[in-house]
This record gives sequence, structure tokens and C-alpha cells, in this order.
Amino acid sequence: MDISTIKKVMRDFKIKYHFLIIAFCCLAFSVHAQDAQADRMLLYQRSIGGWPKHINEVKVDYTKSLSEGEKASVLDDKFRNDATIDNNATTKEIRYLVKAYKTTGNKEYLRAAENGIRYLLLMQKDNGGFPQFYPDSSNYRGQITYNDNAMINALNILWDVEHGKNDFELVDAALKAPAKKAVDKGIDCILKTQIVARGKPTGWCAQHDKKTLLPVKARAFELASISGMETVGIAEFLMKVENPSPQIKAAVIGAMQWLDAVKIRGYKYVDVDDATQSKGKDRVLVKDDASVVWARFYDIETGKPFFSGRDGVKKWNLGEIEIERRTGYAWYTITPQKLFDKLYPQWQKKNGTVTAKKYLTVSQDGKGDFTSIQDAINMLPDSSATPRTIHIKPGRYNEKIFITKHNIILEGEDRETTKIIQSIARDEWRCERTDDWGVATINLDGDDITLLNLTITNDYGFTQKEPRTVACASDSTGKKVITKGGHQMALRSMNTTRLKAINCRFSAWAGDTVSPWNLVDGMFYFKDCIMEGGVDFYCPRGWAWAENCTFYTNTGDAAIWHDGSGKEDFKTVLKNCKFDGYEGFKLGRYHRDAQFYLIGCSFSKSMADKDIYQVATTNVLQWGRRVYYADCKREGGDYAWFKNNLETAKGSPGVKDITVEWLFGNRWKPEKNL
Repeated sequence: MDISTIKKVMRDFKIKYHFLIIAFCCLAFSVHAQDAQADRMLLYQRSIGGWPKHINEVKVDYTKSLSEGEKASVLDDKFRNDATIDNNATTKEIRYLVKAYKTTGNKEYLRAAENGIRYLLLMQKDNGGFPQFYPDSSNYRGQITYNDNAMINALNILWDVEHGKNDFELVDAALKAPAKKAVDKGIDCILKTQIVARGKPTGWCAQHDKKTLLPVKARAFELASISGMETVGIAEFLMKVENPSPQIKAAVIGAMQWLDAVKIRGYKYVDVDDATQSKGKDRVLVKDDASVVWARFYDIETGKPFFSGRDGVKKWNLGEIEIERRTGYAWYTITPQKLFDKLYPQWQKKNGTVTAKKYLTVSQDGKGDFTSIQDAINMLPDSSATPRTIHIKPGRYNEKIFITKHNIILEGEDRETTKIIQSIARDEWRCERTDDWGVATINLDGDDITLLNLTITNDYGFTQKEPRTVACASDSTGKKVITKGGHQMALRSMNTTRLKAINCRFSAWAGDTVSPWNLVDGMFYFKDCIMEGGVDFYCPRGWAWAENCTFYTNTGDAAIWHDGSGKEDFKTVLKNCKFDGYEGFKLGRYHRDAQFYLIGCSFSKSMADKDIYQVATTNVLQWGRRVYYADCKREGGDYAWFKNNLETAKGSPGVKDITVEWLFGNRWKPEKNL
């Protein structure tokens, strides 16, 4: 064979070889197409299975191309212990790689994702919690970390593995059982770490101690707290659970009730231009009536929002911390709103919490479970071992309320804007009826009733200026003149035992505004309330406690009254209360056996120089005059009749002895769940 023939053969072979190589590469690419970002994730994955969030304080960026030298450098870090689930690290890569495998068929991506899942299983603690880093446990990195949804992101991955959701049906089936076990342990940890404050389940801290499970600090400006941000992701995760246990339901409801209670209405959180700052801007709350925000951190003891700079000192005003932290951290959030708008209502309906009647919402705009308070009450079973809450959105509810059921909380959203109003004159009501059932704006005959953040008004005397003559079957003349000065009850209880009213306003023009009556075992507790009316407008029968309340007398012969004739021990205590009214108003009176204790009260200069007095009566008073004072003051000078005289009371109690426990004994502890 001559040389020209040899060259031709070689040339033909080379051409055919090149075509074979090109064809093979094309085939390989079609079967295992590459994803550049996924390829970089393979480089950064640590030998333990997780990923770092940054290298030398620089955030890992998978969109950035790497030189051969940079690739080699990344591979050299394969055994570093900086793997973490903070800032979405590891969970983000796992999700991306599973989708990349589904798209490309590249099994390297799937193997990397599965190793990432095994890393999550490995890092979980025996108590179900997930640390921020693993294996590095220095400083706060080994604590159970909800911050930035770290633990919840990990549990969401394992949930998808367990249930074969979001493409995780593609991963090794052998991972499903351990994933389920890890999810169950994680939920148990969540339930155990929920913070109970003032007797109520609330939210979660961003970090919890890995052993005690108690809330703990992380960085200097991340103090132990209840988190308005991290609680959202946790509650949302719990809402995914099918057929939730009573414990899970209680955790969700408690968290949602807490989020509802601590929301900040009428503000939004924004960046504003500020030439006085080094970067020309500041981050502040500004008034916006249409907006609602939540604080990042709430004080566990007081429930108030707080802030902290790098000095680690708790502040109560965002403006008190340095500008670098003020603008460099998310101190407020709107994320809870998504739960209230859609997820929580859907969860309630799906899991029977609405029909189980544990938490209902009343809103006049139709966005709640009911538009009527009474309709919500009517759907409840008569009794329950635990309280059922009816949350009432702001509005003017022109309803007369009847409660004959037990263990109910009526909770207004805001005392000044959530109003229940009726116009009823007792004298007219009794013309056709033999008792007071229905004579008040709110009528009670159930036990364990709590009223929160409500204005309850009987506005008859405010709107009806002139006397009216009405037909009256109970009057011998067949008619009766009804005036604006007659009895007008905002609240009337019949046989109710254990009634609490916190931060409520009870308003009427004339007498008997607040009438909690039960001479058998009545126990009534009022705190931070405002009451106004005419004669005897606060007139409890039985045991009654009023603390930090304000009383205003519009008209009549006395502000307060008591009936303690049922038992010698019955008494009414008024502690740190304020009294005001028209010029010359009288403090109080009684015409049945009564027992008054006024401790640390203050009287305006308008009050008459007239002690609580006995009205002429045919009633037989068994235990004599029992009116006691301690540490009371009057603007403009004290009257001699309210000088300290506790030593004359039965048992000679001191000021420190006059407590809620002293009043109710072992019969009731109304402050337990406040």
C-alpha cells in the first residue's frame, strides 16, 4: 500500500472517530444534562453531607462561575465543620438538587441530596431539636434553633421525604422511615418548647437550650424572648399535621391567640430618608391605619415588644438602639398575617376547631366565623372543661347578649373600638316581665365567664332625654313614667359564679350599671375596668374584687353598694381604685348587710364629705356596720371618715393581707390564667 493510500485511510478513520466522539457526547448530554448551579453545590458539599452558608464571611453564591483554582480551593475545604442549616443552608441545596435530578437525570445530584438528608437525620438531637450548626457546637451554635426557620426548614424536608411530596418521592425509599421518626421527634420538641407565659401558651423563642429546652439568647442583640417571627413558621408547620392530636391543636390555637393578642395595629415598618444618619436612612414604624405589624421579640414576663443593640441591653424603644442594628435587622414583621388571612381559617375548618368550638371569630365584615356575637355563643355546647374563646373584631354590635353556657371568654380586639350597645330601661322591661333576665346589655347565667377588652353600654339614659309614659301591666294604674334616671344595667348576672372582667368599660347614665348578683356563691373579679352610672352603679352581691378600676358617678345618691347578707364572709374589696363624678357625689351606701374594704383608693375633690352610709331599711342587719379603709387619699385634702381602720375588721387584717387569695380563699384563683 503506497503512502497516499495509507494517509487516506487514516484521514477517513479520524473523521469517523471525531463523529463517534461527538455523537457519544451528544448522547451523554441528552441523558445526563448538566446544571451549572447544581455542579457547584456538589463542590461545596461537606464530607458530612451538609453545606456552609458562607466562606470567610462571604455568602456562598452558586450563580458565580469558579476558576479551576477556586474549584480546587473549595474541594480542599471538604472536611471543614462549617455545615449548617442557618440562613436556608443545606435545606436549600437539598431541594435544588432533587429538582435538578428530576430535570437532568444526573444521579450525582440525587446522591448529594440524599447525603444532605442523612446529614439532617444525623444532626437531630435525641430530644428532637435541631442545632444551628453540626458538628460545630461552639457558642450558641449547638442550641435548638428556630431562628430564621432553621429547624422548621429541616423538618419540612423530612416531612416531604416521609410523605413523598415536592419531588421527594424520587429519593431512596429507605429514608422514609427515619424521616418519619425524625418528624415525630421534632413535633414533640416543638410542643415541649412552646412558652407558657402568665398561664397561657404563647409562641417560641428563636433559640432554646439544648438540654433544658428553656428560651435562651444567641447573639448579643438576640435575647431570650417570645418571637413574633419564628412562631409563624412553627405554627404553619404544625398546621400541616394530618389528624392533629389535642396537644398539637392546643399549641396551634395558643400560638394564634397569642399572635392575635400582640399584634400592633395602625403602623407599618419602613425605611425612611434621614440625612442625619451616616447612610442617609433610618428604619422606623410610621402611622398607617390600614396596616398591622408584629414585633420580632416580645418580653416573656410583660408581653411587651423590646429591642437590643450589640451591647445586649434590653430597650423598650427601637430608637434607643444604635443605627447600625436599627437598620441592619428585621425588628418587625408582617408574616403572621398570612396565617390569619388563609391558613388558620382553613386549618380550623379542616380540623374541626370551629365546630369543636374552642376559638371563634366574630366580625361584622363577614371575614370571621360569625357576624353576630350571639350566633357564636349559640353554637357552643353548654359546657366545656376548658375555656372557649369568642374573639370579637372592632365594631358597634347592637346586640343584647345572653350567656347561659359555661367556660366562655368574650374577647374584644380593642376596648375603645369593640362595643356592645343596647338601650334598655329596667323600669319599662319589668312592666311585662317578672324578673331581670334580659334587662341588661349583657345577661349572664353561666359559670366561668370572662370578659376582655370590651365596651358594654346601656345607652338609654344617654339617648332618651325626656320622660316617657308607657303601658305597664305591673303598675296598678296600668301605665308608668320612665325617666332617664332609672335603673339601666349594662351587665346583670343571675346565678353566675366566677365572673372575670379585664380591661372593660361598663357605661350607663343611671343606676345599677354593673350588677353581678349571686347571694349563694357569687365570685366576681374586675381589673383595669372603667365603670360609670348613677346611684349604686357598681353593686355586687357576694364576694367581689375590683382593682385599678375607675368609677365615675353621673347622677344619684351613691357610687357603690354591696349586698353581703347571704353569708357573713361576703365582702367587696376595692383596691387602688379611683373615684370621680359630679360635684358632691357620694361614695357609697347599703341597705342590706354589707362589708366594704377600700385599700389605696383615691377620691377626687368633687366627692362629698359623706361616709358610706346605711339607708333607712326594714331589713334586719345581722353583722352591723362593716366599712373599712386603708391608705386612701382625696384630692384637695382627706376627710376624717376614711382614716385607716383595718384593725377594727374581723381578724384585724393588715394591708398586705388584703389579697385576692384572702378574699376568695381556696374557692377560686382568678389571677391564675391572667
